[in-house]
Amino acid sequence: MTMHKFLISTFRRLLKVTLTLDGELQSCDVISDGYGIYFGLAHAANVVFVAERNLDIDKNLVTPNAPQNAIRLYLQVPGGGLLRTPVWYGSKKFDDLHQITFDRQSLYVTSGRYPFLLRQPVWGGSAQALDLASVIPEHLQKRDVRSRDAYHFNSVSVCGDSLLVLAHNWDQPSFALRLSLSKARRGKAQLITCYEDIGSCCHDILAVDDVLWSLDSGGSALVRIDPSSGAKRRFSIENPAGTPFPRGLAVSENMLAISYGLRSEERAGRMDGTSMLTFFDPVHERFTRHVALGSHGNTCAILPI
Repeated sequence: MTMHKFLISTFRRLLKVTLTLDGELQSCDVISDGYGIYFGLAHAANVVFVAERNLDIDKNLVTPNAPQNAIRLYLQVPGGGLLRTPVWYGSKKFDDLHQITFDRQSLYVTSGRYPFLLRQPVWGGSAQALDLASVIPEHLQKRDVRSRDAYHFNSVSVCGDSLLVLAHNWDQPSFALRLSLSKARRGKAQLITCYEDIGSCCHDILAVDDVLWSLDSGGSALVRIDPSSGAKRRFSIENPAGTPFPRGLAVSENMLAISYGLRSEERAGRMDGTSMLTFFDPVHERFTRHVALGSHGNTCAILPI
């Protein structure tokens, strides 16, 4: 009997991680290798959608004759296995794919190419653009957004009747947009509110009950956001082996699961460094365990299965 099972995407691989009831690592199985950087993960019934860039951190092709910046369909099979299928979704607007989420037979996809957020129907059809740049508050807007990855939107999630989208925002403070989900389903970006100054180089935006959580990747911290006041609390992630770069956040029962790698200026460190998993107890406000998964590179996303 096991406590938790997760998929974790990394710069190198797609991993299936199984923990015992006591939270110890039982197994870490490689589900896919050779199509990284692997990034966004989304789940619907027995289907898992995986963003496979098939490009390394220098944007060199990893596997010839395989698509680049594709979202691959995997099937969960009896016995707990995961089968990579020939089915994939692609678009000229998909670039530097990051996180994805599923809603009503569609995927919302964050992309490094304008308009930065797309709605991809899973039963066929072209990706539909949502113009995020048009709803960003004026004081946060930048020039020439159509020709570059101006804000680096990297995370998206559903929160009730809203869609949350996070901007890394490069060397400026990260921010998140709360959009109308009903409008997004019709291909329109309508801003409800904006959460500013979340941290630096942030990833992940997730609602749990009445609270928002994000990862201050540049500051090695988990951030709690009060959506009514905008007030924030930071919880530092520490590891004696190095400086954590958290990327990958999910709810697992009554805990928050966070995947991370260790910051490295060297290419080899990011591609082949240790992948880590930790858990945060939001009631007692403490991290409970750090689990080393092996040398699979920096983590990108996490999905409970």
